[in-house]
Amino acid sequence: MTIVLTLSLLTLIMLAPIKLGTQVLKIERSGIDVCFVAVIAAIAATAFTEMVIGEGLFPSLVALVITSILFSLVFRTTAVAGFVLALLSTAIQFAFALGLVALGVVIAYSIS
Repeated sequence: MTIVLTLSLLTLIMLAPIKLGTQVLKIERSGIDVCFVAVIAAIAATAFTEMVIGEGLFPSLVALVITSILFSLVFRTTAVAGFVLALLSTAIQFAFALGLVALGVVIAYSIS
């Protein structure tokens, strides 16, 4: 049960920013199923670059480029729109994670 809950939460955290990004960029092919395939592609691109190159800033940039190429293929859009979608979804994920951390700090501070 814990594994299912964890995978569901991770998918939601990654699926929502991609879905929001497709709505902002007005990409026509933006169903939940297509966004789920894009999430799997983004995870695979990140895992591949970490396995081949390692961790750090350069592998993250390479993963971003590979993800943007995969997004342009999955959503059947231009390479520029795929790159902007990859950047936008990464920024939304970062803001969401920052908000969760801030919420955790506020809750921890109010409890103690």
